[in-house]
Amino acid sequence: MSHVLFEIRDNAALLTLNNPDKRNMLTPEVCAEIVRYVKQAEEHPEVKALIVTGSGRAFCAGGRLSDLIPEQEILEAIYSGFLSIANCKLPTIAAVNGAAVGAGFNMAVGCDVRIVTEKARFEPRFFGLGLHPGGGNTWMLRQLVNWNTAAGMLLFSQSLSGREAVEKGLAWKCVDDEDLVAEAFEFTANIRDLPKELLLRTKQTLRTAGGTNSHKEMLEIETAAQVWSINQPYARDSIAAMIKKISGGS
Repeated sequence: MSHVLFEIRDNAALLTLNNPDKRNMLTPEVCAEIVRYVKQAEEHPEVKALIVTGSGRAFCAGGRLSDLIPEQEILEAIYSGFLSIANCKLPTIAAVNGAAVGAGFNMAVGCDVRIVTEKARFEPRFFGLGLHPGGGNTWMLRQLVNWNTAAGMLLFSQSLSGREAVEKGLAWKCVDDEDLVAEAFEFTANIRDLPKELLLRTKQTLRTAGGTNSHKEMLEIETAAQVWSINQPYARDSIAAMIKKISGGS
């Protein structure tokens, strides 16, 4: 069974994380598939948007804890999946059906628009493992929400439900579970007939117009800080404890 599903219809590409038993976690193999499919969507002449969602009860539970080691190359491999979406030239929609945790939170906020259900949950979770936020998260979140919301989530480890995310400007709207993907496709209806190049150029201009720091600049700063945090005893102990808990240890 493929852990990433991909289809194209109605001038949009749908990428579905498909490992519900593991809450759609990001492994290097999954990330490589995501990168490949995002490139395929970008290069397809008829695709005008990319929709990302998860199967089962979670959107994406983030990276595999055993992959959190203080090496920049390993972290960048974990980043590659959600960064390919964050850097996608196409307009992107996160159809958030459940928990978006850690790297999964990055994937959701890396999209241009979020459509959610009542069961959606945005959970940074970095501090729970003694980690500094990574993957450009501080930059992405500050582009989307005000200081109060960003600080509440990143400095005070607060999560948001789907409804709360809409109220705080992090998501576009909240819909019924069974309508989520259909609503995401419907959201693209107004751009299906537009020239693809117009969409690409408009998105690039929109990005250029926002903020004073580049995503790349913040990514480099955060990666160095995250490598430092993984080297600290608190993170090592927290990660080890979480792995033990998940594996059923006492």
